[in-house]
Amino acid sequence: MSQRANAIATGLGLYVALVIAFYVLHRLAFGNTGGPYPIWYSAGELIFNAAKAVIPGAAVGWLCRVRAARSGAIVGGIGGLIEVLMFGVLTGVPFSEFPGRMTVATVVTALTSAFTNAIGGAAGVFLRDTKPSNNSMHPTGRERPAAD
Repeated sequence: MSQRANAIATGLGLYVALVIAFYVLHRLAFGNTGGPYPIWYSAGELIFNAAKAVIPGAAVGWLCRVRAARSGAIVGGIGGLIEVLMFGVLTGVPFSEFPGRMTVATVVTALTSAFTNAIGGAAGVFLRDTKPSNNSMHPTGRERPAAD
């Protein structure tokens, strides 16, 4: 496989891992019965949603650097589709819901995730290509020569 395909596969793996971790958090908070909305869950939900919105795309951008925004969008779009289908199956959404509301949820999730992970892809390239401002952070351990 090419470097770009490996980067996309890694990004999708991260996306799915974050979705599963979020589902585990959800199960810890609510169990099988539902119940009151715990305060700690709201913080965890925000953190996992923010991570899912950017980290897979940033990983793709860090790994491939070529067409990183497009690759991040691919990861986000496919990851969004997988997310809705996984939550539908894991939470027991009836299949009768899929032609209507679940289709809208799938499209919106895929589009927003593609958008945010495209930004994450660009950020991954930026972070990888940024030179450290502190000379002691230079990989050789020596100061960089002064710029002309």
